[in-house]
Amino acid sequence: MTPRASDQPGPETQASTAAATESADLRAPLYVAWQVTNECNLACLHCIEESGPGKAFRDELNDAEVFGVLEQLMDGDVPYLSFSGGEPMLHGKFFEMIEYVCGRGGQLKIETNGHYLTHENCARLAQLEVKAVQVSLDGASRETFNRMRVRGDFDCTIEGIKRLREAGVPVEINFSPTRFNMHEIGAAVDLANELGAYSFYTGKTMYTGNAVKTWKLLAPTDDQYSTFFATLHTKTDEYRGRMRVYFHEMGLLEELRYRLRHPAALLIVLPNGLVKLLNALPFVCGDFRRQPLSEIWANFRRGWEDPRVTSFVEDLAVDSGKTSGLHKWVYL
Repeated sequence: MTPRASDQPGPETQASTAAATESADLRAPLYVAWQVTNECNLACLHCIEESGPGKAFRDELNDAEVFGVLEQLMDGDVPYLSFSGGEPMLHGKFFEMIEYVCGRGGQLKIETNGHYLTHENCARLAQLEVKAVQVSLDGASRETFNRMRVRGDFDCTIEGIKRLREAGVPVEINFSPTRFNMHEIGAAVDLANELGAYSFYTGKTMYTGNAVKTWKLLAPTDDQYSTFFATLHTKTDEYRGRMRVYFHEMGLLEELRYRLRHPAALLIVLPNGLVKLLNALPFVCGDFRRQPLSEIWANFRRGWEDPRVTSFVEDLAVDSGKTSGLHKWVYL
């Protein structure tokens, strides 16, 4: 998963543009980002969710509960959704879930590590008319990619992206920067374009999840970030009109302070049905096992006014390590 505070797919898409709309006066969210399982075939050094083999939550929603949530979202006219993980393609009802959402007119993005993009699966994604597939590609070489994505394979991911394009599925590329892959950012953007991606998305890697344990290996310096973003500015101009290069330079604290004033119309749903205010905050505002969408949405809007949320954000100014405990959920 993309280690971004907002956990959005990038403002180049309609989904995230809608999600950026403030939540006031809306009767339902405009965008739902659903981590459908915490199980994953990889064990990435930076994973915000600490996903991996055997890491599925013990209390993940069962099939009936999953489709009950989907029915609520579609009945509530939520226009945009994304399925992520873990690795969403490992979910036993992955394609049935896609069929249900797209069959009811929802616009759906899949966020994947790309290792299950077989010819057959890509053809099904095209047939079901998913809006886009975002593939994580944290490097322009096998060496850097495989170092970051433990158990992953660079060549497998590249072939999967090619199969998506052959099937006619729109592709987005996501890149998570670290001190050992940042030097490849220019080449990574070029590679994304060569592979036929219509957008490239990146931003600062966040200190949470697996990154807490591997930070000494991952943490870029300020000088590295300066060069990184300078290259991205150049690539943005180079590919203007051909591929959208989007990058977020805002630090986590600055972004969270903005969200306190302007909450996005976005719900983050966990594999067990709990709903968070934001991926980069520990606060839970609802539970689809016990509450309807209308109640969760009302709690979400009230949650942003809770003094505990404001206090947590401001405490980050003096203790950035507070993000290391994002999986210790706080119920609002």
